[in-house]
Amino acid sequence: MKIVSFGPARGEQPGVLLDDEQRVMPLASTLARAGLPTLDTNAILAFLPYLQPIIEAAMKNPIDTVDIASTRLGPPVPRPEKIIVAGGNYQSHVDEASGKKDAPSPSEPLLIFKPSNTVIGPHDALVRPAETEQLDYETEIAVVIGRGGHRIAREDAYDHVAGYMIGNDVTARDMAFKDIELSPLYSQITRAKGIPTGAPFGPWLATKDEIPDPHNLHLRCWVNGELRQDGWSSEMIVDIPGLISDFSNVLELSPGDIIYTGTTTGCGAFQDPPSFLFAGDVVRMEITGLGVMETPIADGKTS
Repeated sequence: MKIVSFGPARGEQPGVLLDDEQRVMPLASTLARAGLPTLDTNAILAFLPYLQPIIEAAMKNPIDTVDIASTRLGPPVPRPEKIIVAGGNYQSHVDEASGKKDAPSPSEPLLIFKPSNTVIGPHDALVRPAETEQLDYETEIAVVIGRGGHRIAREDAYDHVAGYMIGNDVTARDMAFKDIELSPLYSQITRAKGIPTGAPFGPWLATKDEIPDPHNLHLRCWVNGELRQDGWSSEMIVDIPGLISDFSNVLELSPGDIIYTGTTTGCGAFQDPPSFLFAGDVVRMEITGLGVMETPIADGKTS
């Protein structure tokens, strides 16, 4: 099942993509006909084991649908409580950032936050702030939490997963390391990753039954038609159960929380010469089973 959101920004409602991938079945009316209350996306994800059979039965004979061409697709999870980034979690990316093969990886996953209101839809404009000249892309599998929890055991981790989607972990490189030469303490990763519109997701959330092995997915990214990233999720240093277990030891996860799981080699900062994103560019990302996300770049206003 492919969960989407549709409608105006900040006013999206949940739906599911039908098999033709041209129509959306709204979930508000579907749940109402089943005698259930209207639920937001986070609540739907929390009760997904119960709701999924009801929704899938309704999909066989949908009563009301919305043509994708007539609406806007928003981020599949429009209002996550938390967006958590696992930094440096692909060996190839660690190597390119370190400038050497088999570079050492951190002893535990790097835990970074993005503000929850930075989410945008799969075709919304990613706005480059005037403060950066080094806006960069990172193609990632985004894990969406269904059932929350604290201190989740590794062997129970998949019980807490609702599904997966494409995510772009947008990073303003120059904002991250402006004063890093003065001291490692002056790294500004949250500043660099927390810019408005800096968390594009989509085009859908594939429920976990659609992705039998999330560690065998092909990740690719093109900028203006040029292939930049081409890797596999098998490169993860810490796998998805490991990330969920580790992060939940220090955080309490909630339904709708999103975990970025790392990116492969080929980011703009490590091209030769470096190549960053500016107005008019288009970033296209594709991951096995998760669809295609195509994001235009626009320039923000200066103060």
